[in-house]
Amino acid sequence: MGFLSPIFLLAGLAVAVPLILHLFHRHDAKRMVFPALQYLLRTEKEHARTIRFRQLLLLLLRIAAVLLLVGAGARPFLRGGGGGVHEPTATVLIVDNSMSSGLIRDGARVLDLLNAVALRSIERASDEDRIWLIRAGQPWEPAITGSRADLRAAVLATDVTDARGDLRTALERAVILASGGGLPAVEIHLISDLQASAFEGSGSPIGTVSAEGGPIPVVVFDDRSRDRENAYLDSLVIGGGLPPLVNQRTRLSVRLAGDADSADVPLRLVTANRIRGTTSGGVGVSALLPIGPFPAGYVGGYVETDPDDLRADDRRFFAFRVRSAPTLATSGSLSFFLSEAIPVLVDAGRISLAPIRDAEILISVAGAGVTEATREERVVVVLPPNDPALLPGLNRALTAAGIPWRYGPATVVGEASVTRWSGPVNLDDVRIRSHYTLIPGAEELRRGVLATLSSGEPWLVEGTTPRGAYLLIASALDEQSTNLPLTAALMPFMEWMVSRWGDTRGTQGSVIAGTPINPPPGTSSVRDPAGTLHPVDAGQPFAATAKAGLYEFLAGDSTIQMIAVNAPREESLLLPIEDGDLRDLLPGPATLVGDSARWASAVFSTGQGPEIWRWLLVATALVLVAESLVAASGPSPNRSTSAVPPALQKT
Repeated sequence: MGFLSPIFLLAGLAVAVPLILHLFHRHDAKRMVFPALQYLLRTEKEHARTIRFRQLLLLLLRIAAVLLLVGAGARPFLRGGGGGVHEPTATVLIVDNSMSSGLIRDGARVLDLLNAVALRSIERASDEDRIWLIRAGQPWEPAITGSRADLRAAVLATDVTDARGDLRTALERAVILASGGGLPAVEIHLISDLQASAFEGSGSPIGTVSAEGGPIPVVVFDDRSRDRENAYLDSLVIGGGLPPLVNQRTRLSVRLAGDADSADVPLRLVTANRIRGTTSGGVGVSALLPIGPFPAGYVGGYVETDPDDLRADDRRFFAFRVRSAPTLATSGSLSFFLSEAIPVLVDAGRISLAPIRDAEILISVAGAGVTEATREERVVVVLPPNDPALLPGLNRALTAAGIPWRYGPATVVGEASVTRWSGPVNLDDVRIRSHYTLIPGAEELRRGVLATLSSGEPWLVEGTTPRGAYLLIASALDEQSTNLPLTAALMPFMEWMVSRWGDTRGTQGSVIAGTPINPPPGTSSVRDPAGTLHPVDAGQPFAATAKAGLYEFLAGDSTIQMIAVNAPREESLLLPIEDGDLRDLLPGPATLVGDSARWASAVFSTGQGPEIWRWLLVATALVLVAESLVAASGPSPNRSTSAVPPALQKT
């Protein structure tokens, strides 16, 4: 037991009042002269014991009343009882409003239940507590703090985002906030659907010690759903990863994953708010939808399926820029297969030929013509020569063009395969028989390696210079150096090599919701999927990407870029974390509460218990009633002489 106002216990000195009154009380007596003294003495002995007992009882009742009243004023409480008041506590509420919290269960969103639980935490808090609110679905936002009214309004305003909930990072932030709160007690309230993917990460272990040196207790709302089945659109690719060209049709590939109620799931392609195509697909199978042709400019849209209980992943957005076929020039001695492949691409409308100075893309063998390609933002694709004696000239050309890589003799001899390649062309059957070593001018340039050989050496690298982009290949594309010209991958690889330099956002993938986007130069504002304009500084990342959809980057009224933002695939995996894994991850002892009605009595459990002063006041009232009854039962002055016989009373 403890006291919230212990100073009030000094009022207990008032217990001396009834003691003094009892000790110094004098009974008024009348002096009478009568002969029958023996009779009076006998009468006094008969009543003395009763009188002393009643007076002692009155003394005890009055002392008890004073002590009970003093105790009530000191506001006593029971420690560890849960409920009631508690010590000032630094409390961090983690509310998981990530995409999975939009799951419809029993006619309501999971987030609605989570918000209701968070409100119970705020109701149980006192004005002496300090509370922070972390929204796990909005990790880019700072924690919210303030009065209980402010926190209540923040919880009510919390809505589902399309971003991923990173609960590991949220717990690490909560430990820092709670430990620095400077209050006697600390506590973390984790209010989430406890999705297993939300705890994944390779960061350092979550801290387990508070500022006072003890572990930080965590109260977890354990309402883990067993509804693990969910179908979702997993991926979407335009034109096999290559941007569509003006007035040419292409195909859109979309893949359904998860668990579907039926073998065939309907799919609809929508652009400009009109359905442009329909098909059906099964789980794990990529369905194809024709798309186009389009004029030059940006095209945005989405593929959707029939909504289920988790609706945010039943629609996947895309955006791409339709452009004219790039102009291409070649220099140096091309191999037979390359000289035959380029006319095929020209006839298909994928490229057009131009002089070296005017071409957007130059394919250079042994560095020939690299310094002649003077068009702004030109692209240079460099193929090495078969004769190693020509390497010095090639390296001089690269230096003159500002390309910070060099070709050197191969350090590994023998056939190798292509590894660590994530491009749209299947190179599994390609074998490299001979190659050179690509040497970077700085170690950080290795981030531009697109593909390596099984020996670990770079085979395909990219980068940019002030004059434009470049692509370097470690081996010649002829039958002596590689079997690529003899496989079906040659034409797709050539098309990828010359067509990938346009604006391919939305064709290779999309931006994940919650990921900041660097605006292109000249951006003045961004129009989000709801149509709201956000003024931006082109030098600062745009972070308001919590909702999936199409984001337009504007320069004035002109669209200079369109980017598709989609929900992360991890949020579509509804598998909850196992109990043991959860306890291992938490930064302190865990209390799992599965019933929202019990939440209020489970939080702040390390502080104080319920106050009992109200019960003491009730006891005080009962004691005073008893004291009054006992006092009223004593003899009155008139009754005190009635015991003397009339013959002995003196008149």
